[in-house]
Amino acid sequence: MDASQYVSNNVTVDLVKQSASKSLVFLSAGAEKVMQDNRKRISFLVEIDGQQRGYTPNGATLKAIIEKYGKETNQWPGKKLVLVIGLLNGREAVIGTPA
Repeated sequence: MDASQYVSNNVTVDLVKQSASKSLVFLSAGAEKVMQDNRKRISFLVEIDGQQRGYTPNGATLKAIIEKYGKETNQWPGKKLVLVIGLLNGREAVIGTPA
């Protein structure tokens, strides 16, 4: 079995921990994504340390982005987030703060 299909191409806790810049830049205006539990989320194409990755912000990060950059995601490409690892609901999570 080819295990490469199970490697994440998304921004993850481990990726951020290893990141030199600890920041990302939005490359897309995002697209709706339906999660396994049928919740709808928004996912973006971003660049982190020269790599293009998928990024689905958590609710706290999304609120901060909207507050700083506005609710229209078509205005977000080119905008930057500073990333840290924090605890959300008792688990490590990527927390983004608009730069």
